Amino acid sequence: MNGAVLECIPKESHQGDFVPDKMKLDATGTYLSIGNKPCKPQPKTTEELERQKKLFTDNAFYLLAHQERIMRDSRMFLAPVAVQNGLAYIGTSGFNAPTLGIYLEWWNECPIALRVDKESRRSLVFHLAGSPLSGANRCAEVYEDGRTESVQVSSFISHWRPFTAINTRYDEAKHMYQAYTLEQVLEILHTEDGERWDYSAEINERFMQSEINELKKKVERLTKESEKWYSMYADTYMKYKDAEISEAFSTFQSFREECEAQINSFKMRKRALKADLKSNRMDNISYQRTLTPLNKQIRELEFRVSTKKYELINKYLSEGISYDTIESYMNKKNNI
Repeated sequence: MNGAVLECIPKESHQGDFVPDKMKLDATGTYLSIGNKPCKPQPKTTEELERQKKLFTDNAFYLLAHQERIMRDSRMFLAPVAVQNGLAYIGTSGFNAPTLGIYLEWWNECPIALRVDKESRRSLVFHLAGSPLSGANRCAEVYEDGRTESVQVSSFISHWRPFTAINTRYDEAKHMYQAYTLEQVLEILHTEDGERWDYSAEINERFMQSEINELKKKVERLTKESEKWYSMYADTYMKYKDAEISEAFSTFQSFREECEAQINSFKMRKRALKADLKSNRMDNISYQRTLTPLNKQIRELEFRVSTKKYELINKYLSEGISYDTIESYMNKKNNI
């Protein structure tokens, strides 16, 4: 998640050859129709799987509060989670055998999976099911008290796509390395915490950070959209005012080049004066008397260029056109 490398403990033996959980069309026919889809292409989950699933949802917020601790331990990270997600037409491929670390990483990378309703109740999306084409979905969320409810999330693709990317990233690790059970993870965490540990501050921080991340994404998205529209507007405006702006820019360029030529001439005289001073052909008093008016003339010329540039900027600033925009347009027009 943060580029850290976990040291993993290899399993003593592997059950079969490693097969990556790549996404593919469902070949069973179970998921090749429109309508509500089962969580997995099997009649019913076993009682043990249901118990494991409830153990996960009952402790979801507690586990989220221990995110940093869990992400440092490969056996905790790889602890299996008994939740089967899936998509219409694709089935469970890409979603198989999620782990505790995968859920924590997903909740971190998908801030919209951390939800707060109108009554300020916080929940975590933990089950994904829906159509990758229409976006219609029937997911599930868990509240802080362990209660679960069905929910239809917005931007379904922004939920399932990062989940499958993260889940399949660790396919080989799930096959090769040792993992705790969820019971073992909870036992270790409870032992380390003691009886009086309050994790509300950690949950508040996680949700606030999630909100910050989501708002940051919105700002980036809106900024990109704004830049696109501004570019279109500026290009159209510049073409509309082409003759006027070209003349104004050309006049400024000529004025700046003339001033810069004079400034360079004065700088050459300054270098010559410096050489005369070093070779003792001029004393320091004469040097300073000659240098001062040269510096004054250079500053005056630079001020005149700045003033002229400001006049050009001020002329079009009210239309939202900056000097950089004008210069970029003119350079493009002149193939510079």
